[in-house]
Amino acid sequence: MCHSPRRRWVILAALCVAASAAGCASTRTSGELERSPEEISATIFSGNAGLRSLRAVVEARFSYAGRDVTVPGVLLLDALEGFRLDLLDPLDRPLAMLFTEGPRIVQLRPGAGIAASLGVFPAACSVGPRDWVAGVIASNAALGGGEVLSVRGLFGGDRSLDRSRGREVRQSVRFKMENGEPVPLLFSWYCGDDPAMQLRVREWVQAGGWRIPRVIEVRYLLAGFAVKMELREIEGNPALGGQPLQPRLPDTTRWTTWRLPQ
Repeated sequence: MCHSPRRRWVILAALCVAASAAGCASTRTSGELERSPEEISATIFSGNAGLRSLRAVVEARFSYAGRDVTVPGVLLLDALEGFRLDLLDPLDRPLAMLFTEGPRIVQLRPGAGIAASLGVFPAACSVGPRDWVAGVIASNAALGGGEVLSVRGLFGGDRSLDRSRGREVRQSVRFKMENGEPVPLLFSWYCGDDPAMQLRVREWVQAGGWRIPRVIEVRYLLAGFAVKMELREIEGNPALGGQPLQPRLPDTTRWTTWRLPQ
């Protein structure tokens, strides 16, 4: 069968479009995009199987009310108990502790017996101030009752893993795909329609067989402050000598207004 030059051009163009579409379809269904939301969640939140706790030397940079201050310290994380940040003075002497007590973020100066509340998460929120620890330790991906997972595309090629209950998004994780694996960039926890807390992570390293972000930034949006930490001398499942992660506040503790560490 003979075709005119114009007819042959139309056929060739149609074949090119079809081939291009097939290539795009192949790209959309290969490797990274064949992963289900549950598989992506398991990689992000359960990739460090067996990691229960973590200790690291840090440089902690606090940002509050337009001011910044950097303080050395030691960060302790526990999959069940949350976190404690021990701040040190320039001579490595204890300066203050930062931890959570239920929905409250507390700074304690043990030597002076003085504590300050940095903020309280509302009881109506499904998020607590220590929930960001799960994004660093990454050893448990359990869902709450009635929660579902979904993945959506974002501008720029990144993707978002959303954990929802009904129409309410409770948590989202912005991530990118590298070598077929999801790499988290930003975790967000919501109270209503707005994020109440965020965790930004970068510079992933291998430590003791586990994958840990070397730089983390916790943003307590409800309290209006953030702390950015660079982790060094990372140790997984450290021996704490039976010492509880969360200190007990004595009845004689005096409460005061929180200020940036000096």
